[in-house]
Amino acid sequence: MTDQSNASDGERTAGPAPPGAVSRRRVLASVTTAVGAGAFTGCASAIPADRTDATDDTDGAVREEAWVETGVDTDGDGVTDRLHVRVSRPEGAADGERPPVIAIASPYHGEQTHGDATAEMYYDRSIAPAPDDAAAGSDSTGAAAAGEPATLGDPSGSALAGHASSPVGSPSALRRTERRYLPKGYAVARVSSLGTARSTGCYTAAGPPTVAALESVVDWFNGRATAYDAPEGGAEVTADWTNGRTGMIGGSALGELANGTATTGVDGLETIVPQSANVGQYGLFRSNGTPVSVVPDGSEGFTDIGTWIQASNARRDDCGHWTERVEERQDLATGDYNDFWHERTFLADADAVDCSVLIAHAVDDPIVKPNNAADWYETLAARDVPLKLWLYEGGHRGPTGEAWERTLDRWWARWLKDEETGVMDEAPVTVVHGGRSAAEGSMETYAEWPVPSAEPATVRFGSGGATTGAVTTGDPGSGTESLVDDPSTPAADLVAADESPHRLRYETPPLAEPVHVSGRVVPSLSLSLDEPTVVSVALVEYDGRFSADIVTRGWADPLNRPAYRDYDTPLAYRQSLRESAPLPDDGRVRVEFPLQATDHVFDADSRIGVVVYASDSEFTLHPPGNRRVELSLAESGVDLPVAGGASALAGAFADEATATATDTPAGTTAATGSETDSSAGTADPPAGTAGGPGSTVVSDGDAAADGTTSGDGPGFGVGGALAAIGGLGGLLRRGPADED
Repeated sequence: MTDQSNASDGERTAGPAPPGAVSRRRVLASVTTAVGAGAFTGCASAIPADRTDATDDTDGAVREEAWVETGVDTDGDGVTDRLHVRVSRPEGAADGERPPVIAIASPYHGEQTHGDATAEMYYDRSIAPAPDDAAAGSDSTGAAAAGEPATLGDPSGSALAGHASSPVGSPSALRRTERRYLPKGYAVARVSSLGTARSTGCYTAAGPPTVAALESVVDWFNGRATAYDAPEGGAEVTADWTNGRTGMIGGSALGELANGTATTGVDGLETIVPQSANVGQYGLFRSNGTPVSVVPDGSEGFTDIGTWIQASNARRDDCGHWTERVEERQDLATGDYNDFWHERTFLADADAVDCSVLIAHAVDDPIVKPNNAADWYETLAARDVPLKLWLYEGGHRGPTGEAWERTLDRWWARWLKDEETGVMDEAPVTVVHGGRSAAEGSMETYAEWPVPSAEPATVRFGSGGATTGAVTTGDPGSGTESLVDDPSTPAADLVAADESPHRLRYETPPLAEPVHVSGRVVPSLSLSLDEPTVVSVALVEYDGRFSADIVTRGWADPLNRPAYRDYDTPLAYRQSLRESAPLPDDGRVRVEFPLQATDHVFDADSRIGVVVYASDSEFTLHPPGNRRVELSLAESGVDLPVAGGASALAGAFADEATATATDTPAGTTAATGSETDSSAGTADPPAGTAGGPGSTVVSDGDAAADGTTSGDGPGFGVGGALAAIGGLGGLLRRGPADED
């Protein structure tokens, strides 16, 4: 993840730059508050002029609306909830072949969303991690009660303010969507999720009732469910205009709903394209046993899932019981995984997925963290689901470019029309470095992800972390080094500081050649704590030109004693986080946890840095009292998933540089702006760079960033996904071979 912090766009620069200089990665790390949507209109009656979701009529389009009856009653009024669906379809469909459906489910179509929280809906962030046997009430460590109600003042001015209330998809994006896909013979359906916009019921934040309700929509497309022309009563409406073959697409919360619907195994759902999407709410609100903020935010008003549910139901009578239910079970005090979170994780129901999946995610997304995509990819690949993956840079936004748009067009044709487009014959994984399209950087394809040549390279720490200690592949330092927590200092300032008592900084010598890190960075730390606090680690690229750039970071609760490599699947690891325990008498604990998944090439002449600190002002709880953390140098290390493994990393530590930071490494392709894609095998790239074994370098002939393709994706604001089946590479789950 690129630097995850900037006052204007949700991310902050990682350190001072020379006057007039702007880091390429900082520019790329812009974050939009609402990702590519794909809201689609379609109604039989005229849309009121004051409705903001209206779109211009598309020539030859028939527009209809219906309320699909679901099997759930979330507001408890004794009446089955109904979902509102708007459909646009080709005019000639009724006279001939019936079109398949591209459906977009969203919680953002109404005037009230989970981003419209008031100050009273936020939670006190100034608490410390608590063991699960102490979570029933406050204790001497300052841990708050697990069920304590929302109490905290004004979050105005923080990144949280107005976060998810921004419109998802602009009217022009909606028009482009219909104009792109109606002429190609698809119907486009926009679905308002349960308890939002004109759907009835209560908002549950993609909880089980919401997912079950979306299953009913696919059933309606296939003649197995009933819909009406009104939210209550009304005449029956049939979907006899479609053949029932359905695809779902969307970014952020929209992609989450697509992921959830896939886990129902509903017949007729042929494919999903989730972009920047979480796989259940634990991966959005929690990380390695500790609560985390959804967005980079340093205020003391902390959002949890209860905030979202209360805000979205604010205008819904008879929905207050959902806030009460969530506040009883979300467990902010411990952050532990529990039955509440388990029923909301799609990993648990992955065996039911019976459709193809196209995953797209930015490796520097600070909102829906990249481990969501890594967990989903690993889980589905192990089940031989037809799968593709597209990774890129650009924050919480969708990919762009002609290559992506062509891939998406062929994906729909393959899975919704049974056309042999060749899309599944291509390399299953695409990685874009330097932007959201190859026109902004370079694009490589691989047989799997992490990249096939990636292997763990274990590095250790030399003494001197208060200033700058060494990252070494040799023997570690001896003794211990300590830091004092400071929740008020942003991580970007901590990693950039030449000296600080609030972090331990270690870095390599300048690299003689580029180093490609692909997968999950896994620190294994031996710590001594006087009192419970959060532990954070950042992987940093230090560059003399632009100072410090956070590539990825991660957070853990030491009270859970995370032991990542002891578990073979993402779900099994999450299950291990159900229990937390008090510190032992000597305060010594070992924690081993994954940072957010990444795919990044460190430039020659830059330095790889590892920074250990306690609470993260933007993402974690803010424990009181400036707590002390001690690190054992001899018993700590970090596994870096390096293309070429330990030998490639050791070679990059050579005394004499073989490349400069301004060289273009062999096997990579800079953006050329050419009009056509080209593919060629790489020839003898430097060890550890992106063009290694199993990869193909391609260029994308799109003009990207000129506005022709929105951040919402190819015409409808979704990010996409070239990528897929193929082996997984042990780095997603396991450490070195001798530790499998």
